[in-house]
Amino acid sequence: MQNINPNSLLTENIKLPHSFVKNNGQEDSRALFTTSFKGRRIFFSSDRITSVELEPIEEHIPEPEDFPVPFQESEEPRNGVALELSFINPSKSLAPEGISQQSGYHHYLKGTDSSKWRSGVPHYKELLYPAVWEGVDLELSASSDGMKMNWKLDKPDRISFIRLHWAGADNLEIDEKGNLLVHHALGTLTDLSPIAYQEIDGERKPVDCVYRLYGSFDLGFELTGNFLENTPLIIDPILTYATYLGGSLRVDARGIAVDTGGCAYVTGSTTSIDFPVTPGAFQTTSGGGQDAFVTKFASDGGSLIYSTYLGGSNLDTGYAISLDTQECAYVTGLTRSVDFPTTPGAFQTTPAGIFVTKLSVDGESLIYSTYLGSTLSGSGFSIVVDFEGSAHVTGYTSDTNFPTTPGAFQTTKIGTLDGAFITRLSAGGESLIYSTYLEGSNQDYGYGIALDTQNHVLVTGVTNSPDFPITAGAYQTTHTLTSAFVTKLALDGSALIYSTFLSGIANSAGRSISVDSSGNACVTGRVYSTGFPVTPGAFQITYGGGNADTFASKLSPGGESLLASTYLGGNNTDLNYGGTIDAQGRIYATGYTSSPNFPLTPEVIPSILDGGSNIYISIFSTDLTKLLVSYCLGSGVGHDMATGPEGAVYATGDTSSTAFPATTGAYQTSLNGTVDAFVTKTGFAYYRQASVEIEGLI
Repeated sequence: MQNINPNSLLTENIKLPHSFVKNNGQEDSRALFTTSFKGRRIFFSSDRITSVELEPIEEHIPEPEDFPVPFQESEEPRNGVALELSFINPSKSLAPEGISQQSGYHHYLKGTDSSKWRSGVPHYKELLYPAVWEGVDLELSASSDGMKMNWKLDKPDRISFIRLHWAGADNLEIDEKGNLLVHHALGTLTDLSPIAYQEIDGERKPVDCVYRLYGSFDLGFELTGNFLENTPLIIDPILTYATYLGGSLRVDARGIAVDTGGCAYVTGSTTSIDFPVTPGAFQTTSGGGQDAFVTKFASDGGSLIYSTYLGGSNLDTGYAISLDTQECAYVTGLTRSVDFPTTPGAFQTTPAGIFVTKLSVDGESLIYSTYLGSTLSGSGFSIVVDFEGSAHVTGYTSDTNFPTTPGAFQTTKIGTLDGAFITRLSAGGESLIYSTYLEGSNQDYGYGIALDTQNHVLVTGVTNSPDFPITAGAYQTTHTLTSAFVTKLALDGSALIYSTFLSGIANSAGRSISVDSSGNACVTGRVYSTGFPVTPGAFQITYGGGNADTFASKLSPGGESLLASTYLGGNNTDLNYGGTIDAQGRIYATGYTSSPNFPLTPEVIPSILDGGSNIYISIFSTDLTKLLVSYCLGSGVGHDMATGPEGAVYATGDTSSTAFPATTGAYQTSLNGTVDAFVTKTGFAYYRQASVEIEGLI
């Protein structure tokens, strides 16, 4: 028990609302805020909360004959107790912050020394201790019922971080109702049993929670009921828009990208001479035969910002599209046109089979456009643009004189069959920074390309070459007849950081690749039999059957281990064409399925099964153990996916279905040709982690 002089405690203006008063020098410097409640003074320091309680003054009930006497302060100190609730091993530089400043001020004018007076002291409705421990905030509010302590955890397992120590108490007890009883010299302070909940879809879902004592005076919490741990929640997915895109003949969309404003950019090919183009676009009439196209949609999918043909008089297809930081579109694909549009000063203006084109922001002109190759063969299949504006391209070529650069990893072609290549162009498209083959003596195709945060290129595809370049220590160094591969290049393209097969004993092909924030390569593709490597606890550990399944896999940053891997498919054919990841590492896949039992999640977006082959869109958890969302959109093929602002996912491909779920207000709501492109945007409300709040009332 401590002796506390009541004259050392200043009384707040009782006309002001109950609040937390900032310490502007009127209190001991260790206290940053103070409040009072039912005879207790509470001080909030950087790492503890101190409650000071004095023994009550014996009340004198006056008799009728008593005369009033002037108030006199007691000269004798009263017994009291100070209880300290401290945070054990909290974050460094922890300090409470006032939230929601209240009207009015406190004035402290005690004594005759005006230099010690404090006027205009602010007070606040709430206090916040941010990040007491990683992922754990403490919010405090006060009312006539008491001081409410609200612990906010960004995910449930953070509860193990909370450790509190009570000093100044005689002992701690948890009663039969789960309340914490802090026994001290003047009585007992009661902290009511904790209430925990998770907020899901705007509703509080209760989670059983109890106090736990550790030794005599240390305290924590334990969740004893069911809760969602480390599992992102998908709440009310909405098909924001779905639109056709086509003329009177055929349109196939192959690639999609999304800018920071949520506008989708699509490329592909069309044979329609009435393909929808916009006034002022770079090329408003068909070049003849089959042309590539580039179309930018408004963010709501209801109109075109620009749309242009891109082609010559023969066969041209855009296979992939990417954006730079200025939101200029870069496209790659194949051309068999000797008059494909190129620009003066571009790296190569003589005809070849591959093109790389950069459009202006408004789609009205070409910033550069170049051929790539020595013959009318090959194709660019994937493109990505780095922060310097350099385009990185992969695909295939049969050219024995494909342009490579001195010092690149592989400067000469092995044999005459199709082989993969990787090329990095300068920002202006006038030269090659590096260019290399990536192949063995048989057929090899690069289908997907991505960049990590250090600007390393990662490529996936398929190889039939037993001598495809593989590095020592890679995850899989043995070859099957047809195998997916994953390869990571040095920054200058001169060497392989790692290169691995990804097939097990099954035939497989990689179709898309993305890199998460940790440098893990996330790959989607196709597998054609049992024997593909899957990991324990994966969503689907057995081959579904039929001609092919989709697979999704995650490799470590060094390519030496398989972190996660799963099948995705039913008992018929389930072909993957594209995929991506989002900022939280969720893995997406799209393609088509003809399996009547393809894994779906009907509680989200209702699936449309419209014939033999149906577009599928599927989303996995980061560890590939859970299928978060999976639905079908009718007959057709999903070719590519991208993620955009606010967690939305965009998909494109082609469909011949009149039942495709075009939304009201979309740019094109009905099928125009034999086959039309489609573009969809689906919005999801994600909880990045399952958060928990724990309430207590002292």
